[in-house]
Amino acid sequence: MSRRVPGWYPLLIATASVGIANSVVFSLLSNLQDEYGFNDAGLGLIAGSGFVVGLVGQVLLAPLADHGHSKRLLLAGLGTAVLGSVMFALAGSLLTLVLARMIVGLSNSLFGPAARAIVISISPDNIPQRLGSLTGMELAGFVTGPVVGGMLVGPCGLRTPFLVAGGFALAAMLMLAPRALPQPPRDTERRMAFDLLRLPQIRAAVFMCVALFLPVGFYDATLDRFLTDLGASDRLIGFSFLAYGVPFALLAARGGALASRRGPMRVAVVGTLFVAPLTAVYGFVHIPLMIVGISAVEGVVQALAVPASQGLVAAGAPAGRAAAAQGLAGSATLLVAAVTAYSAGGLYGAVGPEWMFLIAGSGVVLFVLLAVSQHRRAVALS
Repeated sequence: MSRRVPGWYPLLIATASVGIANSVVFSLLSNLQDEYGFNDAGLGLIAGSGFVVGLVGQVLLAPLADHGHSKRLLLAGLGTAVLGSVMFALAGSLLTLVLARMIVGLSNSLFGPAARAIVISISPDNIPQRLGSLTGMELAGFVTGPVVGGMLVGPCGLRTPFLVAGGFALAAMLMLAPRALPQPPRDTERRMAFDLLRLPQIRAAVFMCVALFLPVGFYDATLDRFLTDLGASDRLIGFSFLAYGVPFALLAARGGALASRRGPMRVAVVGTLFVAPLTAVYGFVHIPLMIVGISAVEGVVQALAVPASQGLVAAGAPAGRAAAAQGLAGSATLLVAAVTAYSAGGLYGAVGPEWMFLIAGSGVVLFVLLAVSQHRRAVALS
């Protein structure tokens, strides 16, 4: 059992703390906009910059975990989460906010692929279930961040939520540093992850991960603004993220177990058939509490599908390339999230939430069709 592995609980706690540091800003974007007076495009600039840095980091740095540096990457990720959080607290302009977001985004790309490679290396059995446990904690942290921001900004001011998030990451780093962790198998060659794209099963897995992650850029850049425009309070906005994350965190391990039994491709495809219409419907709902309810339903569906998509990546990765494959998939999702986040602010102002979320739902459909096509090719070649 993965829970008996040395360092398992500190790894889970550290995973959650990185999620908190990366997400606390998303319930504070409208507050930052009101405080510093930047336009709607600035919302996408802040949200998207973290994705861009994460993309570069996962491509360049994730393979280092396959060469014996997995724990160093974990600690470096926690350290940059602390640094970026402090920079957010000290920021005084749009430029400094973007720089802070870039540093925090780097923390996720340092930490995530290395953590997943460690989890995959524990045992060849039930990999999607273990990945589901890790992803559940990641999402638990990711949705806790906006709640922390929404609850603290009113009574404590705009700087305090970022300092609290940095404090969580610092505590996790001190807890994880002395722990012994499993070492993923080593890759004997020094190479980038791009060569893995020659494998159709990896291409299928990457497309499926992108399909499930694509709406995130839209949500991160505009959901706070959308709910604020509908009259929602800071606390309700924070709880809208929580409504998504609680069912995800509770059900992700079960979703991974389901993928282990039924097959990760089947479970992921079924999940995306629900994610696409749920994404498209957001813009047509103008009652904040109903949006919170839709978020909860989407959290359940994503809890089933996301561990399956990560299991697809693990199943397609050659021996010794687990971190590189996870980093490649992560970088692809971050690239799409960056593009959608950068464009979401402008789309929100130009075409409104209805068309913006319809575009997002259509993108989900496009990428799942590409994933199915590549999966069929992989089966035909096997």
